[in-house]
Amino acid sequence: MATDKTKSYRIIAEDIPFEHEQKEKIFKTFFAVSDYYKKHPNPGACHLVSSIFYVLLNEQNIENQLCVGEVKTGTQYFDHSWIEINDRVFDIAIQLTLDASRNAPVYAGYDLLTEVNTKRIYGSQSPTGFDRDAKQILKTPFVKYMDDYPQLREGAWRIVKVIGRELRLKLDIIELRQRYLNTERTLKQQP
Repeated sequence: MATDKTKSYRIIAEDIPFEHEQKEKIFKTFFAVSDYYKKHPNPGACHLVSSIFYVLLNEQNIENQLCVGEVKTGTQYFDHSWIEINDRVFDIAIQLTLDASRNAPVYAGYDLLTEVNTKRIYGSQSPTGFDRDAKQILKTPFVKYMDDYPQLREGAWRIVKVIGRELRLKLDIIELRQRYLNTERTLKQQP
């Protein structure tokens, strides 16, 4: 695939070879979350963005994994969260990292700027391992994490509900909290 900087990420994503029975819903959900994130930038919010994306996909009966691990880019490693569907990486939060670097999102394993498989290695293991924040994420129950999002009275569930409305989903926060009580993040580590 040749890079054409005038193409939008949506157009590029439509051309990516990714087959799934709910491909259209995955596409719409990915870009609904991405658009919200662009309107409400939050550098380093990978755990939040991935959690929201995870719930919205699940609420449409799209099986996915909420992953946490380290990502290697070049010689650097960073702790991160992302979504996998059929073993393909979907990474919205990479667009604005904690160090304020801007990157193209990853859709079905493809970097939406270069239009080729991402060069980042998801699930890598650095020599130093996880930092304190990533260790805390792994220990924090999912519902508590969503409840404790500080900027909103209803926690991160409020964001799920706002984006869900755009996707024509009727979501009740009390029901969501119950449904996700046993949710755990998938620790991704390559040998």
